[in-house]
Parts: sequence; structure tokens; C-alpha cells
Amino acid sequence: MNTNPDEAKLALWLDDELAGADHASIEAWALTHPEQLAAREEIRGWRATIAAAIPASEEPPYPDFFNSRVLQAIREQTPAVAPAAKSVSWKTWFMPVAACAGMVLTFWVGTKTQSTPEYDVAGAPKAIPVEPVVYTPENGVNAEWFASKEASATVIVLKGVAAIPDAIDFSETVYLPMDREIDSTAGVEVEPATAAGQ
Repeated sequence: MNTNPDEAKLALWLDDELAGADHASIEAWALTHPEQLAAREEIRGWRATIAAAIPASEEPPYPDFFNSRVLQAIREQTPAVAPAAKSVSWKTWFMPVAACAGMVLTFWVGTKTQSTPEYDVAGAPKAIPVEPVVYTPENGVNAEWFASKEASATVIVLKGVAAIPDAIDFSETVYLPMDREIDSTAGVEVEPATAAGQ
């Protein structure tokens, strides 16, 4: 009753590293499998070729340097001992809590101090009444203004400005509305005046 050996034992047998009862059972099995015997002979041939080309032991060129580098690599891969856990300080939890409390307090105070604007009848916010001021770019000139209801105009009085001479003609800079044909009412005709008694 020949059963196939497991792969691990077969690999050890191919490398000539198996001994004892396992070696004897696989040898008996391999007699019926000539391809396995050929594979073992091929591996033995490779091993002999490699042994002839490379010496069995060779010192590294700088043994002290080589050994120190190996030890350093081992130390780097060894896990470091974790430091002892620090005790939890009151500052680690108090500072974030205090910051949150400060933000909530500031938000609450902001909602309580916000002024509500007044609204007029149209629903628009009322403007804050401000006394109008007329700006004058020259020093020493004061400007006052008043509204004349009779003249339907606003009058500005400048104090500290020299009087404008009467000889200046403003007709070129003043807009005078002209009667235009387009502005007239359609269908209204003016009859020429006739001399009385003709």
C-alpha cells in the first residue's frame, strides 16, 4: 500500500535532509516513481557544481564592520519598550472644556446684546436721523442751507467766498428749456392776431 508522501517530506527527501522511518518510506515510494529519483539526482548535481565554484566558508572583507552593521539592523528591528503611561493632567481635559464654555458664553451674550432695528410703515428699517452737513473743500468757508417752501427750492448760503461779479455771463452754462415741436400738444393751433378794424 503506497500512498503519496506530503510535499514537505518529499522536499526534505529531494534535498537529502530526511532521516529515519520517513526516509525509508519515501525511498520505497520513490522506487515506483523514477521521475522523483531523476529529480533528486539533478538536485545533487547542482549542489556539486555550486560547491565546486564557491568555497564552503569565506570571511567577509571587513568582519568588524560587517558584524556591527548586522547588530545595528537587529537593534532597529527589535521593538522598543513602550514608555510608561503618563498620568492624565487636569490641563488635558480642562482647556478644551473651558474653550467650549467661553465660545458658548460669547455666543449667548451676542444674541442678548443685538439691537433690533425699528421699521417704518413700509417695512424698511428706519434710518437714524442725522443733521445734514454741507461739505466745503476750502478752509474758512462756511455753508448754511435752508429750504424755501414758497420758492420750492433749497438755498445754500456761503460765507467766506468773494462775491460773484455781475459782469459774468452764465447763459452758456445754464440749462434753459426750449419749446420744441415734439413737446407741443397735438391739435392745438394758434391763430395769428388780426389787427382790429381791418
